[in-house]
Amino acid sequence: MKSILNNLSLLCIMTSFFAFSQNNTATPYKITGEYVSKFPEPTEEVTEAEPAAADETDVTETETDTPSVEEPDEADEPMDLSNATLTISYETTNSEGEVETVSLVDEPFTGSFEFENETMEPTEVTISLLVSDDADSIEISTVVGTGHDIHFVLLDRPSPSIDQFMLVGTSSQVMNPANRFTISGDLSVFDDAFTDHSVVVLSANTIDENGESKTLQWGPVLVQDNSFHIEGDVAEPLLATLSINNSGSAGSTQVVLEPLGDIVVTKLGNQTREFSTTSNDGYHAMLISSWQHNEEYIDLVNAWTTEVELAMNPPPEDESENVDDESLTEDTEGSQLADVEEDADSDSEEITDSEIETTETIAGVEPAEGCEDAEVGKFAEPMPSSSDTSGYPDWYNLRMQAIEVRNAILLEIVEGSDDRTAQYIAMKMGPYTDDADALTAWKSLIDKFNADFVAAHITPRVETIEKRVMLATNDAILVPGQKAPEFTLLNLEGEEVSLYNVLGENDMVLIDFWASWCGPCIADFPDLKKLYAAYTDEDFEIVGVSIDSSEEDWIGGVEDNALPWVQLGELEGWYGPIGVQFGVGWVPKGYLVDSQGCIYEKDIRPDALKEFLVDRYGMDDSLEEPEVDPDESPEVSG
Repeated sequence: MKSILNNLSLLCIMTSFFAFSQNNTATPYKITGEYVSKFPEPTEEVTEAEPAAADETDVTETETDTPSVEEPDEADEPMDLSNATLTISYETTNSEGEVETVSLVDEPFTGSFEFENETMEPTEVTISLLVSDDADSIEISTVVGTGHDIHFVLLDRPSPSIDQFMLVGTSSQVMNPANRFTISGDLSVFDDAFTDHSVVVLSANTIDENGESKTLQWGPVLVQDNSFHIEGDVAEPLLATLSINNSGSAGSTQVVLEPLGDIVVTKLGNQTREFSTTSNDGYHAMLISSWQHNEEYIDLVNAWTTEVELAMNPPPEDESENVDDESLTEDTEGSQLADVEEDADSDSEEITDSEIETTETIAGVEPAEGCEDAEVGKFAEPMPSSSDTSGYPDWYNLRMQAIEVRNAILLEIVEGSDDRTAQYIAMKMGPYTDDADALTAWKSLIDKFNADFVAAHITPRVETIEKRVMLATNDAILVPGQKAPEFTLLNLEGEEVSLYNVLGENDMVLIDFWASWCGPCIADFPDLKKLYAAYTDEDFEIVGVSIDSSEEDWIGGVEDNALPWVQLGELEGWYGPIGVQFGVGWVPKGYLVDSQGCIYEKDIRPDALKEFLVDRYGMDDSLEEPEVDPDESPEVSG
């Protein structure tokens, strides 16, 4: 009996040892790389350029963090790899707690590379390429030991395309297999819309351990054999955006990443702007597939994309009914609206009507003391009401109907689910079109999460919506006949400038809210300069207030456009206190104010401003349009 027990004990020890050995088996991996030139092969004879073949479509420059190589200053020519160096390394912590960099590879890169090794555990490595001593190193971060080989490519292409350094086919960044997610797709279902030169990138916004916002990214990955495969790991469900781009097509979709989640990308209806995604279970199925696979939603997507195609390519016989293509990109009468969500998790196309309140004069509001003589709204046209869709093209109204279907499904989750995680992610997707309702819903989540989560993820959203509500309220009450709020900001020289000091020194002042990235603002500057030069002797002044987020952008915008008037910078984006105080929900936004601070005109643009100034001061000679004499009719001889 004792012998049997001893044998059993030995067997258990051997089994445990075997299991331990199996769990600590090294995982082999291979890293390969290549240089691919898209420059045409040199020929002895000079011939006319042939059109690029369909399978040689360039990868477009996308808004991802794709490592790129700066274009040389000299004539565009293939990259010189004679001094290129490739490095592969990883970081580790030594016994003293110090972080050390371990180099696996450090060798010249001649255009072809292969390296094999093994690792005991998944390890994040950095693949760095230094093309020349006077260029910056370009890098790819990936993980070895995941069961996938790694292949990278250096794409060298003629201008204006940029060179890129990226993974091919597969990106695996799994450090914890228990939290693994996968996203894959066979893009052959899109016919020729996405070729093997498309780039796939997955990104998400989250909060780090210090409460700061940060962006996570998986990829970019160059499509190979019409397919891609991305792996990563997340500890909890996370809303993200998947984008696929090439020179001719671009599409995206929202996805919910979650441990053990498996998502497959396919086509949604008859278009390629939005992808359909499938997951058998989990939060992605509940929050994304639920409306993407809804028949009514699909029908509306098909309808609005068909209308867009007709608008951009009308039938030749219907030339009289052509739709102005500019309506596909203009939000309102040449104004750039605030991206009120300010969250990469949100679909930028899904800004709801109530998120930007329009300017409306409140009937019966008494003028402020001293402003009784202000001319109320005589020249400036009010912004169009967001509730009036009669002026929008059919494709836009159909798009809004599709969003309504999506939002209705998400609202059922927000208001009817007992799953707080599902409610939170659904809220991040912006299902409410009314700020008051959204504010109530966000506040209802506060008691469902711990204090740290609320402080990092919910309170900032509540505060943003509260600012938005305040902004809309201020915009509604700050009308002609009322007084402009006082404020003090720094000018370009770093000196404090008080608005009312400027007002007191002039007869009329235009307060012009703008930003360096605002196209309509920049388009207005030439006309504003003419009016400023024409009426500066009449004590007409302009005070530019930049809502840029950085001093560098503000100063650059002033210098690039050579703006001659008073320049002040709030530099806090859309929701700076002064912007909120003046109801700045779009730019350019202008208030015409007299020396006492009384508002005469609101949302005034150069044409209306010219009418006002001519009416007040008379026509300046510099603004006179030259008369064109009609062509003299030739005399008919008898």
